[in-house]
Parts: sequence; structure tokens; C-alpha cells
Amino acid sequence: MKKIAIIGAGNVGAHIASALIHKNLPTQIYLLDLEQGFEDAQVLDLKDTLLFSPRAHIDGVDFGDAELADCDIFIITAGAKQKPGETRCDLLTRNSVILNNIRQSLAKLPAQTIIILVTNPVDILTRLAIDIFDLPKGQIFGSGTLLDSARLRWRLAEKLDRPIDHIDGWVLGEHGDSEFVAWSSVSDADTLTEDQREQIQRSTMREAYEIISGKGATWFGIGAAVGQILQSILLDEKTILPVSTLLQGEYNIHDVALGIPCVIGEKGIEKIVDLPLNNDEQAKLQASAEKLRSLFAECPI
Repeated sequence: MKKIAIIGAGNVGAHIASALIHKNLPTQIYLLDLEQGFEDAQVLDLKDTLLFSPRAHIDGVDFGDAELADCDIFIITAGAKQKPGETRCDLLTRNSVILNNIRQSLAKLPAQTIIILVTNPVDILTRLAIDIFDLPKGQIFGSGTLLDSARLRWRLAEKLDRPIDHIDGWVLGEHGDSEFVAWSSVSDADTLTEDQREQIQRSTMREAYEIISGKGATWFGIGAAVGQILQSILLDEKTILPVSTLLQGEYNIHDVALGIPCVIGEKGIEKIVDLPLNNDEQAKLQASAEKLRSLFAECPI
């Protein structure tokens, strides 16, 4: 039975736990939050779902507990939210402090431990995590553009009137404003007009803002996305998913973490997929990488 610790028991962390429980895989899930009463309540609420997924287990845990030393996977969702008037550098600085505190609060991690970053800005925090956790880079990655690709595919499925699992296509780059649709990867993209493509890309990129405007945060989609990543690890499925990983020459990009299709298996990222991009897409990926590199360099972390 694999042991998974979710650090941060808010809506995102709880929905990841819920998505994993509903997959009914043999897992021991630990939920950790600094607000003890909130953590206890979330654990009790999630335990009420175990009757319907009897192979999963969930309990609360605190930093320093022996259970953490045995965990195979850590999912980090804890982080500060952007305040009105706060710059992205301010947010990144605050969340980098939280990430460093988490690392200091964990015992020495086994060599095979996998760390999955979900806290935003996920690409830069993934890059930072690779520096502060003493683990192979393939075992430290972020949720990347998997959620963005899911947003793209349901739109394509509706527009093309096809089952969503018959649709291919990736959103690549930053999980943020410089991301882009790699139309060369989209099945039957040539059946869409340029205006239709532009509308689909724009609505895909703006969806998070709409959700946040309406209810304050997103959580169903990211919960399902990380649940899929975990399934691929736990079952060694070798699924290709666009996660945030450190590139060291792939796609002619160096020392930047961003969303690129990767083979995900029991060891984490087992291969970075060499997706054939056209010249325009390669230029957009480079621009996204440069944006992330600049932000990482200019912020005091």
C-alpha cells in the first residue's frame, strides 16, 4: 500500500484526496494542515466516503509524526493566495518561504520519494523545489498544464461533437498567461477555422479567471488532474501527461521548469516526450520559458 501525504487541507488538497479515494486504489492518504481543527474536520468528512472506496484509507498527520517518514509521495498544495495589489514577486516570495519551511519540517526523505507541486506559481516553485529537495529531478515536478489541457479538450470535444477521450491536444508552457495551445498536437485541428481556434484558446486561458471571479478558487479540475497523475504513478501506467518539469536542453530550453508532456510511471517522470512543434509553437514555448526565467531571476527567493 502506497502512502501519500497531502500538505495543505484546503479545497485543493481535499479535492485531490477525494479524487484519489474515489479511484479505490490501495492507498494510505495523510492530510496535513497547520489549522488542526480544520484538518480534523476535513479528514472526518473524507472518511465518510470510504464505504464506497474500501481500499483507500485517510487520516490526519502533523509535522514530526513518524508516519511522514514512510510516505512515498508528497503533494504540496499549501500556499498563500495573492492579495489585492500584491505583485507576483510578492506572492512568489511568500510561497517560497512556505516551501522552505515545509522542507525543514520534514525528516530526511527516502531516495525514492516523489514530490508533486500544486501551489502557484507552480512552475517557479517546481524549479525552486528541485534546488531545496535532495532528490533526482524526475521525482520533483508540478501539476503543470495538465489542468489547462483538460480545459482545452472538453471545449474541443463540444466543438467537434466527439467523445472527450477521443480528443488529443496539449496546452504547453507556463501554467499562466504565457501558456499556449500546440495546435499541431490537436486532433482534427484543420477542421476548425482560425477564429474558432482563437476563441477556444482564449476561453481556455481565461477559464481560471472566470471561476475565481465567480466562486473564489478552482478545485474540482485540479483535484481530478492530480488524481490522474497519482493513478499513473501508483499503477505504473506510463501515461503521457503535461506536467511542469525542469528542462536541461530539451526543446532547446535550459534551467526552466514548465509544462511539457512527460511519461509518468512509478518512479515519477520517466521520460520527457519530444513533441514535434512547428516554428511558431517552438517560439511560443521559448517565450514562455524566458518569462519564467526572468521572474525567477528578479524575485528575492
